[in-house]
Amino acid sequence: MANYRAGDVIRLTRNAVGMSQEELCDGICAVQTLSHIENNRHRIKPDTYRRLMEKMGRGVHNNCVVCMGKDMSLLEEYSLFEDAMAKRDYHTAERYLMRIREKISDFVTDRQYLKRVESLLDYDMGKIGAQEHMRQLGEAMEMTIPDYVCYLWGEKRDIVYPYREQEILILMEIGNTYYDMREMDKAIHVYETIIRSLDAGYMDIKNAKELKLITLANLSFPLEKQEKYEEALLNAEKGLEMAVDLGYAHALVELLVSVAWNQIQLSDRVRDNQRRKQELLEAKRKMQQAYYIAAARKDKHNQMKISDYFKRYFGEGIME
Repeated sequence: MANYRAGDVIRLTRNAVGMSQEELCDGICAVQTLSHIENNRHRIKPDTYRRLMEKMGRGVHNNCVVCMGKDMSLLEEYSLFEDAMAKRDYHTAERYLMRIREKISDFVTDRQYLKRVESLLDYDMGKIGAQEHMRQLGEAMEMTIPDYVCYLWGEKRDIVYPYREQEILILMEIGNTYYDMREMDKAIHVYETIIRSLDAGYMDIKNAKELKLITLANLSFPLEKQEKYEEALLNAEKGLEMAVDLGYAHALVELLVSVAWNQIQLSDRVRDNQRRKQELLEAKRKMQQAYYIAAARKDKHNQMKISDYFKRYFGEGIME
């Protein structure tokens, strides 16, 4: 992943949003100063960086979750909601979402967050279909990027856009919904768009790594459906390495299963019996690891899914 300096981020962002140096620096600094900043020949003051980014509509505050709302407990409610969603415990998630609604502010980023998670919960609970979910996600995206379709599908699709974390989470769900609709090429395009933006270094490295490992996990699934097992395995292994490094338990489960599943598919192409046995044994170990992590997290959904996989591919119960 690239680690761009402040000047690189400003230059890339300015090009992405289509502003000239003159337009951007007006009222903030001289054109020559901005040119020096973009070429990393001038140390930029934090306030100048903030003003430049805000003028381009890319404020530098953390936009991953929500603002503080009425009190600090909102961050805890968010965490509990996300954990319940990851475990498919939708009734518990509904309770936490109700509390979030009561505390959340009226900032556009907060309203965007709320629209995303409300639509996601309704979709996962079967209250709305894929098309309606996609429409609502589009409306959420338009709250901060009115012409986002141009960057995703239109004439600006080759531009690496400086998406913020909340916007990337929306894009990720758009990709997931395309996957559910069996539109694999579109899902792959969305995930690859996210990865390009994350690799451009627009945001904090740790946050970008967390988002990237989830995107790599998601990307492996449509590649598997297209029987591109080598590519799917490569992405899943990259994500797994990052998840281990960050201690990202939920992603560990998904990525271990993805790595194991692709190893099983590729083992059919191995002619050497001894090597094939070794690869299947490695896949078996990863599947067991995923099961035990899911059990530790009390993630019954993934426990059942992994147990079914284990019995199907290895002909035995996972606890044996």
